[in-house]
Amino acid sequence: MIFPNNTLLTLLISLCLSANLARAQTRILFQETFEPKTTNHWQQVKFEALTDYQIVQQETNHVLSARSQRAASAFATKLEIPSGTNLFFSWRWQIDRCPTNGSDTKAKTFDHTGRIFVAFDTFIGPPKVINYVWANHSASNAVFDHPLSSRTKFITIRTGNTDAGKWWSESRSLGADWARLFPGEKMPKIVGIGVFTNSDGSEAPVQAWYDDVLLEIR
Repeated sequence: MIFPNNTLLTLLISLCLSANLARAQTRILFQETFEPKTTNHWQQVKFEALTDYQIVQQETNHVLSARSQRAASAFATKLEIPSGTNLFFSWRWQIDRCPTNGSDTKAKTFDHTGRIFVAFDTFIGPPKVINYVWANHSASNAVFDHPLSSRTKFITIRTGNTDAGKWWSESRSLGADWARLFPGEKMPKIVGIGVFTNSDGSEAPVQAWYDDVLLEIR
């Protein structure tokens, strides 16, 4: 197809404007690739014995390894990010297996090999938290509360051992998930992101790997 000169020029200008608009609308607010020099701002948050979090190399890149046996601690970083409906959260993860006898409902054995969370400032009381979890038994996309706190919500991303042993990429709309988990409440600012691999209740040895954590506006 041959365009008249003025039509071709208009088309090129339109394409350039569209590309620039797309770049302007997509903005990275937080990114972590777990290269060794990027994790100085991350720290352990202890609940029981410390989960072993280490930066390890897999093939050509570094990832965060989380190994737990009778341990329960988070690995998190503090943030100050305003809320917004166009916030998207993405990451990659892998697990070796779910903890034997791990539960999604019982406090004593509330253990999960893979869990990544976003914490929100609620001014009074502990932060409200959205956890994306590799569940033991819950159905995909199911939601549930922590057995000891309704301020800590969970969404099942994957479940059981069927997908274990492989890397998976995930992406979620934080705005949509907040509205689903805390209906009628305005999303507050984000104050932290972290991972939590634990097996203190089931006492099972488990391991997860995390990488490419990203929070962005789309």
